[in-house]
Amino acid sequence: MTFRQNSKTFLMGFLLVLLAPSSWVGAQTTAELPAVESLRGLPVQSGGRLKPLDTLARESVRLVTGKASFQGRDPVVTLLSWWADPDLTRTVQCVEFRDLEVKRALGLEVDRRWFTLVELQSNKVLIEKRELIHQRLRNDEELRGSDVKIQELLSKIQTLAAVADGSVLRGVPNPQGLDQPWASFADLERADVVEQAAGAKRALGSLRAALREAKVQEAATAAGVLRSQLETLGPVPTKVSMQREVGYNASHPFRKAWVLYLAGFLALVFVKPGAGAPKGYWVGAGLIAVGFGFHVYGFLLRCLIAGRPPVTNMYESVIWVAFGAVLFAFLLEFRTLKGEYLKAAAAGATVCLILADLLPTVLDPSIHPLTPVLRSNFWLTIHVLCITLGYAAFLLSLGLGHMVLWKSALRKDSTEQLNSLHEAVYRAIQIGVLFLAAGTILGGVWANYSWGRFWGWDPKEVWALIALLGYLAILHGRYAGWLRNFGVSAWSVLAFQGVLMAWYGVNYVLGAGLHSYGFGSGGGRYVAVFSFFEVAFVLWAWWRHRNAPVLTDSEAPKGPVGCPFSAFSKLESKPQGENNK
Repeated sequence: MTFRQNSKTFLMGFLLVLLAPSSWVGAQTTAELPAVESLRGLPVQSGGRLKPLDTLARESVRLVTGKASFQGRDPVVTLLSWWADPDLTRTVQCVEFRDLEVKRALGLEVDRRWFTLVELQSNKVLIEKRELIHQRLRNDEELRGSDVKIQELLSKIQTLAAVADGSVLRGVPNPQGLDQPWASFADLERADVVEQAAGAKRALGSLRAALREAKVQEAATAAGVLRSQLETLGPVPTKVSMQREVGYNASHPFRKAWVLYLAGFLALVFVKPGAGAPKGYWVGAGLIAVGFGFHVYGFLLRCLIAGRPPVTNMYESVIWVAFGAVLFAFLLEFRTLKGEYLKAAAAGATVCLILADLLPTVLDPSIHPLTPVLRSNFWLTIHVLCITLGYAAFLLSLGLGHMVLWKSALRKDSTEQLNSLHEAVYRAIQIGVLFLAAGTILGGVWANYSWGRFWGWDPKEVWALIALLGYLAILHGRYAGWLRNFGVSAWSVLAFQGVLMAWYGVNYVLGAGLHSYGFGSGGGRYVAVFSFFEVAFVLWAWWRHRNAPVLTDSEAPKGPVGCPFSAFSKLESKPQGENNK
């Protein structure tokens, strides 16, 4: 078989493995516990909104264990087992904690990842630390250093304890309305209830006993009775809305999207350059298009569930930036049909969605209600989407810039093909500047509306401006002739580090400013390593390019006619020297 035939066989096998049903669901099927299916869509009140038990289980298990599916079990099964037998739950090693320095300070075994509720709740050093942290929080003091990690551990302990005693399972409707506080399973079990709730209380006790004793059929029967009894106590959300969220949790549309993006990227890599669009091009473009369809489908479901655009935390911005990069690539690709835009966008989107999929403790995928400052949906949509679409265009320019640097360093393509990539980098930067500039100005308008001032030198504002000025400098340098083709691509890679700081660094490293609704923690070391290798790659490509033999064709940059910010202006050749700098 030829290399190209082998690559096609590998690609088909890759798709079959990753698109197999087992890649989308947990290893344990819910057929082992039929009660799970009766309760999966049960409405519960948590985190300021009504959600299905399936979502609460996924969030709780992920928070406590650090894994979406602990020990390969369905999260609902894990949650119900924790609640059914509290005494056993306290002795199970399931509370994840990985900070070595804090583990030594607490006297915990440094080579262990999971700990039991009993040993953590009885740890004297942790008890003392808890009191100190609570005192600082009461005094409105900011937690720093190891206190942040200990507070995260305390949150895990509190969540597991609340699941075990049933206080987190707020599934008892309030007769006064959906927006009123609901009672928990613990309230239903302990309190003297009215006759109307007596049936629900009996069913709850039967379910707990059946689960604890592993009586599968009795548990299924009790679960069905419990759900029907709870629905008689007050208004509940529609089953359609609950099942929509359950379906979203189970379908993993963004995971399917990155698998198809990756497959499309690999297909395009194997396409032989030449005139026209060969079959391999259409295969790759088709896979990316299907992946984009899953991407849109995931956004649609998330918007319907949350009732707002999905751009209020780092997870949502990451998947939105990936979406924007692919969208821009398709819009620009129609002009060339060479696959350059699609390859760059598919690579960038794959990395973004893999990070969102595999790092749930860093990029929290939970759907939360809007904070008060974000409840102006008009400004939320206009400002945040403009900013993130600017980042998306810069992500596209980053991928294209890598292609230019790699090909220029190795001299693998002709000058004509490189010039086509140079133009693509420039186009992507122009689009990014337009959106980021518009988003920054509209952000000032929103700040004046929300905080009473247009500009306040908040860290988020400052770094967004720095990122914008960095790319404006590239455009100006190219227009003035200070930067040529290779220089524009090299600086487009370096300028993206400013985007990373504005996008990730302010929220996850600095953790300061008025944009606290986007704050998080984790991943800083990986981002620092990425930035280091980006700088090293640019330096290596520059060294290779400078010492490589000069090509016979001119590598002159193509300067714009008219306004340098016009993304669709015509280009004309401008003679330059022998080498690009």
